Formats: sequence, C-alpha cells, structure tokens
Amino acid sequence: MARLALILLVYLGACADRAEPPALDQSVRPVKLFMVQDQLGVHSYEFVGRVEAARSVDMTFEVSGPLRHLPVLEGQTIKQGELIAALDSTDFVLAVREAEVELQLARQDLERKQQVLQQRGIARSVVDDAKSYFELQAIRLQKAQEAQIDARLVAPFDAYVARRYVDNFVVVRAGEKIVRLNDPLKLLVKANIPENLFATVTADQVQAIYAEFDFAPARQFPLQIYETSGEADPIAQTYLVALAMPRPQDWNILPGMTATVTVKVNAPQQAAGVKIIPATALLTDAQGNFFVWVFSNETQQVTHRPVEIEALKDQGIEVRSGLTAGEMVVSTGASQLVKGMTVRVLGEPNTQL
Repeated sequence: MARLALILLVYLGACADRAEPPALDQSVRPVKLFMVQDQLGVHSYEFVGRVEAARSVDMTFEVSGPLRHLPVLEGQTIKQGELIAALDSTDFVLAVREAEVELQLARQDLERKQQVLQQRGIARSVVDDAKSYFELQAIRLQKAQEAQIDARLVAPFDAYVARRYVDNFVVVRAGEKIVRLNDPLKLLVKANIPENLFATVTADQVQAIYAEFDFAPARQFPLQIYETSGEADPIAQTYLVALAMPRPQDWNILPGMTATVTVKVNAPQQAAGVKIIPATALLTDAQGNFFVWVFSNETQQVTHRPVEIEALKDQGIEVRSGLTAGEMVVSTGASQLVKGMTVRVLGEPNTQL
C-alpha cells in the first residue's frame, strides 16, 4: 500500500507541474484583404464569338448539264483562276458551231440582197429584214459562246474550299451549288454585344480587342472592328459585331470555331476617382447604409467606413466616395467583424478582382 501511495503522489505532482495550454484569443478573426486602387481606365468584358470567313461565296453554274470535271477537294487551297468544275462541253461546242454557221448564212443572204437592192430589183424593206436577221444570229452566237464559257467554273480569288455540295458525273442545274469558297487570308469573329455596352462605349474608349481559343490558351489574337449590325436582336437585345482577324500562320483556325472575345474599355472621364471593390467587401448596417471594414496595418484593427455606391459591375462594386487608393478593405470574413476588432491577415492583399 505504501508503494502504491508513493506512485500516486509522484504522478499527481507531475500533473500539477505541467502547464496548461494558453487559451486562444477568440476576439482575433482571420481575414483576407483587398487593396483599393484607382480604376481610371480599364474595364474588361468577355463574350462568346464564332469564327466566320470574311468573304464566302457559293459557286454555281449559270447553265445546266452533266458534270465532267470536279478536281477540288474540301480543305484544299486553290489559286485565283484555277479550275473548280466543268460541265461536259460537247453540247456547248456544237451550239457555238451551229450559231457560227447560221451567222455565216445570214451574212451571205444580206450581202446578196444588198447587191440586188443596188440594181433596184428588190424593196429596201427586204434588205432591212435580212439585216435584222443577221444581227439576231450574231447575238445567238455571242450567247452560245458565253454559255460555253459558263460551262467552266474558276476561282474568283485565292480561296479555301470549305465545302463540296455535289459529286462528279452528276447532272447539275443552273444555279445549283457546287462548292463553297472562303477567303483564306482574313477571318471574322462575330459576337453579340449587349445594348447597354453598345450604346455607351465609343470607339475611342476601346483600348484593346482580342480573341482567345481553348486550344491556344497562352495566345491572344488581335481583332479590329469590321462592321456592326444596325438592329438589335428582338429577343436577346444584343447587336452582332463582326471583328476582323488576320489568319495566323501557326494555327489552323477555321470558320465555325468558337472563341472568347475580350474587350478592354477605358472608362469615361466622369468615372475618374471611382474605385472597384469585391462584392464580398460591401456590407449594410441596420439603417441600410453601405459600409466596408478598412484595415490598419499599424494597429492590426479594422475601422467602420461608410461608402457611396455607384453601380454593380461584373467585376465588382463601383464605389464613388469613401475610399482612397492604397487602403485595404476586408474582402473575406467581413460579416464576422465588429468595430475595433483585431484581425489576423491571411496571405498577401489581393489587387485583382
């Protein structure tokens, strides 16, 4: 028993000497900060764009007939004047030959009647009729020659064969689509712009426009405004804007691809002094007034600061007054704070929304 009592005394003494862990100060709150900056210049907007050819044409024959030559393939690049397709030329050659013979006969008949007229053996009206018939045959020959030319399709410009509508050796009708050609040198990226941005942003405010593609995440392709629609979409209330993009040499960007269009806009002069803060930094008091918590680096405490709100933007909240550049506001954990509370800052203050 004595031995057991000794062991207990030693154990209790050790427990008494062990220091209790200090209690955590529950008044210190962890927060994240945002550094307020002047937003004098740049607002960024993103839209979904679709790539189209700047110049696209569906090639058709102006005459009908059986197709005999179709040497081009989809995806092929061809030069201006290169043959695209040709109809069987047999009927067109015969039509030209027939018209040439008819014209020759009409010329001979006119010449004979003119000689007889000089001998006063024929009325002038007969010669006039022969002359009109000769001119009619000349027109028929010209039409036959044009039809023979129209039986061949050639590229009107350096082009990319986007689509082939028919196969070779079929009978095609006049006006039937044969191939679609796209201009390979310039592309258009079309995007729908909301009416409020379309109406308020002027050309001199646009700082930069570029396109980005998922398959080239580190590349920005510069764009220029090409044309804009004159009417808004009746449902979405957006305006279609076409942006020109030179075809890059190192990427095979084709019509139909989807891009992210970024428009960077300089704020108007009346927006000078406006600050933008994260929406999570803005709070309201019992009276409905807006305020933020401003952090002091010297005291490690926060101060209640009323602010005047300008507008809600995609990037955050526009603050008209109450903040100055360089101040730090609580962006995460603001709802848990009270006036004069000491806070513990997590990481570095953010400068980007």
